[in-house]
Amino acid sequence: MTLTLTRRLALGTALAALATGAMAEDFMIDGVAVPFNQELHDALPADVLESGRLVFSTDAASPPRTFTDENGNIAGVIPDLIAAVGATLGIETVVERNSFDAEVPGVESGRFDFTTGTGDFPHRREVLDMIDYYRAGYVYLVQAGNPKGVTSDETTQCGLRVGVTKGTTQETLVTELSERCVAAGLEPVDLQTFQNVLLPVPLSADRVDVVWENTSTGFMVSAESPDMFEIAGDPIFSAYVAFGIKKDRTQLRDTMQATLQHLMDTGVYGAIFEHWNQGDLQMDYISINSDNRQ
Repeated sequence: MTLTLTRRLALGTALAALATGAMAEDFMIDGVAVPFNQELHDALPADVLESGRLVFSTDAASPPRTFTDENGNIAGVIPDLIAAVGATLGIETVVERNSFDAEVPGVESGRFDFTTGTGDFPHRREVLDMIDYYRAGYVYLVQAGNPKGVTSDETTQCGLRVGVTKGTTQETLVTELSERCVAAGLEPVDLQTFQNVLLPVPLSADRVDVVWENTSTGFMVSAESPDMFEIAGDPIFSAYVAFGIKKDRTQLRDTMQATLQHLMDTGVYGAIFEHWNQGDLQMDYISINSDNRQ
């Protein structure tokens, strides 16, 4: 069975190559203008002003947050938001595809300036600072009709083939669930991990019985393909998606937070989220290393 996802052309893709400082007209994205902001540009650290660019890492496997469209471009909420950041700051923003489990090491090594889809969990804050910008969590996505009877009770997944993205918190949670299954005298979970693969694909191919999919993708595919997928049980809002940055880059961290807040205050952030039908997952404000808020 072939899985077809509806693709929406993002106006901001892999690059937002913008002339620093002087711009003839505002950059447009998702129907809104994004003017250059001199004050935020001047707040950038010297090394970024010298290079004139910021590099972001993404797995491009979580539509509509970020994915590779039919033209081979990285598209979605996050690339559009990054393009708006570049326009505001008057610098080039580059989005590169990378496996999810290699994103944090890539920032630690200096290959990338930011991760893009990192959950803001305490253990991650030990390594990177987190700039929160997207409500997130996960859902139990199953085939239409829920043939395995999955519910909000995790133990209904004991003995099932459960798919997750490699290196995510979901992988740890499913491993712990399997241990609880065994302790309760039930069959362990058959954990299946995937890299750079849209999780609904192995689900539609019957390679797994359930996938722990992020909320944004789960909501999208279950709405667009109800004959193929449904959400079993209740969504779990567990954390915020963040741009992760090395802890010693506080000036860049603070400028990024201020830029995202500026985009929120001027309506650009909201327009991007609404364009991708992600309005319910907007943040109330942009924070750093925040505790979970309901």
